[in-house]
Amino acid sequence: MLNNDPPQPFETATSPDGSFVNGAKISVIVVAAERLFRLGLGRLLSEDDRLDVIAVSDGEPEFLELCKATSVDVVLIDLQLSRTDAIDLVRLLASECPTTRTIVLTSNADWRVRPAMIAGATGILLKDTSPEAIKAAVVSVHLGDQVLCAEAARWVLGEEPSTHLTQRESDVLRMVAQGANNAEIATQLHLGQKTVRNYVSRLYRKLDLSNRAQIATYLVTTDTVHSAGQTESALAQNESLVDRQ
Repeated sequence: MLNNDPPQPFETATSPDGSFVNGAKISVIVVAAERLFRLGLGRLLSEDDRLDVIAVSDGEPEFLELCKATSVDVVLIDLQLSRTDAIDLVRLLASECPTTRTIVLTSNADWRVRPAMIAGATGILLKDTSPEAIKAAVVSVHLGDQVLCAEAARWVLGEEPSTHLTQRESDVLRMVAQGANNAEIATQLHLGQKTVRNYVSRLYRKLDLSNRAQIATYLVTTDTVHSAGQTESALAQNESLVDRQ
């Protein structure tokens, strides 16, 4: 918690032109795994007279109850959380606190932009966005706007950078998503198993993924697998796969 006093509900009244009336402030909670980051961002936001940072959190189980109790207006969530999945948290907030707006903060915009928006995020910003721009974004989403950094907007519009994968990397990616193990990929593509392992490791680094199930999700999200039946089957198979390098 940033404040020592128990958090209280906040009224967020605005005039027809969007200005704030009766001294009402926008209540804000910052959620991030790194303590220094969440405290630092919380302090920066609290310097704005329009904003009232009522808490910071690492996503602990009590977080959702705090959001409900305070009817918080805007929650900023770091995409890299350790206690819980950030996108699941966005989805839960959208369901349990429908009046709360959510801004997702990320080090780099990638394939997770679309799932975050589908889950209910009203904004996607890079973590190195200037404090003034973040403050303005909080106000904008509270007033009903959607805020996307340029990188995130490209993913939403289907202009994600897919050409950075070589043809062979794309072939390996597609086979992994379909549930093939390294031996099967090696046989199909006439490669050595060590070469396949290297390709898979390279894909993890390039796409910021960590296991085969995420590769399947990535392809579904970016629409790079054209057979919906194959993809859905691959997702079901990959949920139970232990990552095999």
